[in-house]
Amino acid sequence: MAYGLKIWDSTGTNIRLDTTDRQVKVNSVHQGVFTAGGQSSTVTGITGFDITDETWSIDVMPISLHLELTTTSGGFTISRNSSDPGTQSMYWKVIVFRS
Repeated sequence: MAYGLKIWDSTGTNIRLDTTDRQVKVNSVHQGVFTAGGQSSTVTGITGFDITDETWSIDVMPISLHLELTTTSGGFTISRNSSDPGTQSMYWKVIVFRS
């Protein structure tokens, strides 16, 4: 049995909107540690990843003014600002979702 929202036209025979295949799933999880400001890490090889396609989304942790994420076709680069005054290591995690 499929679950989801289905909207039919006025005749009741043609589906105008069918979201039964829009279940959000984790595509990949990436994580690492920056030991100091000014470091970056690049992740590539995420098949089909295109942030301009609305079926893709990402979650970046932790929320920090000192982390920057730049997406590319098939991947991303995450960086820790060199202006980060913190002296401790910073753990980061990026979860990529596809619906």
